[in-house]
Amino acid sequence: MALMLAMYQKMRLIREKNQATLDLTKYSSKVNRVANNIKRVQEMFTSRKAKLDAQAKMMTSRAKTIFQQMSGLTMNNPAYLTNYGGYMNGGYNSSNNAYVIGQLNQFLNKGVPVQWDAESNSYKPTTDGSTTPFGDINKQQLLQLYQSGVLSRFTLDEATNKYKYSYKDNNNTEQTIEYSKQDFELFGMCTSVAQQNYMMANMQLNQASADYEQNVSIWLEAATTQLEEEQDAALEPLNYEQTMLELEKEQAEMKLKRIEAELQSYTQLCDKEAQNMAPKFGL
Repeated sequence: MALMLAMYQKMRLIREKNQATLDLTKYSSKVNRVANNIKRVQEMFTSRKAKLDAQAKMMTSRAKTIFQQMSGLTMNNPAYLTNYGGYMNGGYNSSNNAYVIGQLNQFLNKGVPVQWDAESNSYKPTTDGSTTPFGDINKQQLLQLYQSGVLSRFTLDEATNKYKYSYKDNNNTEQTIEYSKQDFELFGMCTSVAQQNYMMANMQLNQASADYEQNVSIWLEAATTQLEEEQDAALEPLNYEQTMLELEKEQAEMKLKRIEAELQSYTQLCDKEAQNMAPKFGL
């Protein structure tokens, strides 16, 4: 009778073990499924975050290009590629500044926004938009002399009231270049105005770029915060489901261990009862 009861309990526990094993497999599968869903959601939001960062960089880069075009400091002039801003050999050299050269070309052709002030005996900037034109001079030559740094070698001839520069050409023949005092000093004022315009344009460009970059940074921070809130909202039910499934899985594991322990006990009992019921023959 004891053997029959032990065998009954053993068979019952085998069925319960099979069911518990099946339940544990289902919980493990669900836990893995939820973990994969969490991973996919995290990857999706990571990708969206990377797109936001890329968009912010692109916005900043495009804005800087627009600001450069508006200020006249674009990089499409070959001179900017090597001498942008006029910085060469560790020092500032405005004669190689593409923006300044462009300004000088305009002044040479259209006149300089200055006028002669008899009281101070000098040129002063105009406020009404009027300009003072150059006389009949070789404008391209004057510009080339400026770029080569030769203008500083000109001296004023008081007798003729002209600025002159003498040099020897390739044939060792002495040559002289001269400009009227008015044109030469007007060009000096011209370079001063051009350099001031460049510094102002460069300052405005840097300020506009810095302001826009700060605005983009504020936008990116707000967009990132919103994205993180969306991520938390998407992950919250998945995290809760994962927690519940892990608890159920843990309970299923504990149940399986309990059943296995009981099954082992009844298996041993069955083996013992079977031995007791076996016939014993004396010698």
